Amino acid sequence: MLINRKNKMIAIGATLALALTGFVGIQSANAVTGKNCNLKSTPKNAQCDSVTYGALHRVGSLDAVVPVGGYTESQMSYIVAGMLYRFNANGFPARDLVVTETVSSDFLTITQTIRTIKYSDGTPLVAGDVVNQFTRWVNSKSSASYIAKVEKVVAKDDRTLVWTLKSPYVDFHFALAQQFLGIHPADRTDTVAKAAAYFKNPVSAGPMKVKTFTPGTDLFVAEANPNYWAKPVTKEIRVVTIPDANTRLAAFQAGTVDYVMELPLSAAKSKWDKTKVKVGAAFDSGTFMIAFNMGATQKNPALKDARVRQAISLAIDRAAIMRIAFGGLSKPNCGMQFNRNNPYYLCSVPKEGARDTAAARKLLKEAGYANGFKLYLHVPNRVLWQDAVSIIKANLAVVGIDVTIDMVTPDTAISPIITAKSWDAMWFGNNAATPILQLSNWFYPGGVWAANANIADATLADTKKLLDEAGASTNAVVIKEKLAAVEKIAWELSAFIPIGTRFYVSGTNYAPGLVQALMPGQLQFVVTTYPELPLD
Repeated sequence: MLINRKNKMIAIGATLALALTGFVGIQSANAVTGKNCNLKSTPKNAQCDSVTYGALHRVGSLDAVVPVGGYTESQMSYIVAGMLYRFNANGFPARDLVVTETVSSDFLTITQTIRTIKYSDGTPLVAGDVVNQFTRWVNSKSSASYIAKVEKVVAKDDRTLVWTLKSPYVDFHFALAQQFLGIHPADRTDTVAKAAAYFKNPVSAGPMKVKTFTPGTDLFVAEANPNYWAKPVTKEIRVVTIPDANTRLAAFQAGTVDYVMELPLSAAKSKWDKTKVKVGAAFDSGTFMIAFNMGATQKNPALKDARVRQAISLAIDRAAIMRIAFGGLSKPNCGMQFNRNNPYYLCSVPKEGARDTAAARKLLKEAGYANGFKLYLHVPNRVLWQDAVSIIKANLAVVGIDVTIDMVTPDTAISPIITAKSWDAMWFGNNAATPILQLSNWFYPGGVWAANANIADATLADTKKLLDEAGASTNAVVIKEKLAAVEKIAWELSAFIPIGTRFYVSGTNYAPGLVQALMPGQLQFVVTTYPELPLD
């Protein structure tokens, strides 16, 4: 069943999308804010001439289907591109360029009309541009699980799109709101060579357009797109790259940047003047996890045995990681999706993820590794993560596993390691909009981490069937039953082992509510929220 805002199914969509917004926020009331900001009004009417974002990553590319860096470029590509649906301030997909939509009685055909709008250079946006971008997404194989249930999309005319689904798809609109479907002119992006040249200086059908951009440098500037159909909340976004967390914190405290992500844990525990700082906590849908390489190129024979992977999970003291490394701001996760406050949270790890070294040793002995083995754990060098993996190293030493930690700097260099497909294990954070999409990332053919971990499609046959059935159902009880069955298989396979609920320590000089989660699990500027975009 599709999430249709004109019928009762929106309730199901809302249930599936809980727990989207998540960060530990530090809100400064008196620090220097964005240039000429009106912060006394509601977020809907708030205005800024300019805001500055202290980012962890450089903007290396604005092509969402051919990324080269971290989430900063995903954020910026999202505000530049045209979108059929765009995540609103509540984390739901809301109509952006879609004007009308009809759904067939069997929920397999969706017909959309799109706005009459021009790109920032005056070129008309047409339905064929959407078809081209969808084709680019399919060909890129980026997060293919999002669109695995889409048979095709055709342009009936310049204003009309017709989508054909293989089966009813409850998360269809969440898929359309992903950055991979960011719309650009087809005649400039329909070949690899043309796209590579175009994305160095793309035009825009989104709320912002490129003002200053040299790929891979420390400054990116976007300005309001006068051809966009709605009025953006800011006239300019400046992105400055500050890789070091303590330096980001100092810049934020000094008021030279307005918004920062991934600050040191100490920032959330600081004793700053309460008239200047307000600390609050909430958690997103993401999960900190360890992934194992399941491919034929896997060089560590021990990890080919599911019992070994299960033993590693049982040997980890998740409670200690949450208490020591994360300062009690996160909670252990024994399930593959969401956090414990979500109604779809399920536990896949025996004994709610509690440490059991005796059971771990027993499994290692059964697998022929009673004396342990060597393990290489690759970790993006991010704040909060170093202490966590140090605890994991000590935990595994108790059961005879000798862990070498590779702190990868910069963390964007983790991508070549994944691509090489010869890695052992990897720490990462993952998230998605809904339970079905979350699990599809890991256990559906074409899912981003199913591909990264080199899991054979044949291994995913059972989980694919269950996820297809969940995606086609309108019954919340049935959906939960199907997802529970996926969780059971997840433990048996143990290609990924959950550690804890993903969170960030972030800072904003804006009034409360002016930073919103507009992409699942990623904090976005309110400047990408426009007064006209409905908060449904």
